[in-house]
Amino acid sequence: MSTQTETRAAGSLQLGVQKYLYTGYFVGAVVVAFLVKSTVDRFWEGHDTASTLIGAVGGVVALVWAWKNVRLRTLAKECIDELAAVTWPTRQETQTATAVVLIASVISAGMIFGLDRFWNWLTNWLFR
Repeated sequence: MSTQTETRAAGSLQLGVQKYLYTGYFVGAVVVAFLVKSTVDRFWEGHDTASTLIGAVGGVVALVWAWKNVRLRTLAKECIDELAAVTWPTRQETQTATAVVLIASVISAGMIFGLDRFWNWLTNWLFR
C-alpha cells in the first residue's frame, strides 16, 4: 500500500512546476473555445454542432499560438517560478491571522458605532 502511495506521489512530482504551465495553457484554451462557441452561437443560431467545432478549433489555435509565443511562455514560466519560491503560511498561521482580522474588525465596528451614537446624541442635544 505504501509503495503505491509513494509511486503515485513520485509520478505527480515528475513534471515539477511545469504542470502549472500546462494546466494554465489548457484552461486558457478551454476559455477561448467557450468564448468562440458562445460568440458563434449568438450570431449563427441553430448550428450547435458547427459552433462547437468552430469553438474547439479556436481553442486549439489559441493554445498553439500561446505555446509558440516565446514572450508569453517566458512570462508564464517566470511567474510560476516566483510563485514556487513563495513561502506560504501554514494552516495554523492562516487561522490565527484570520481570527485577528475578525476580532479587529468587530472591535473597529463597535468603536465606530459607539462614536456615531455619541455624536448623534451630542448634536441632537446641542441643537434642541
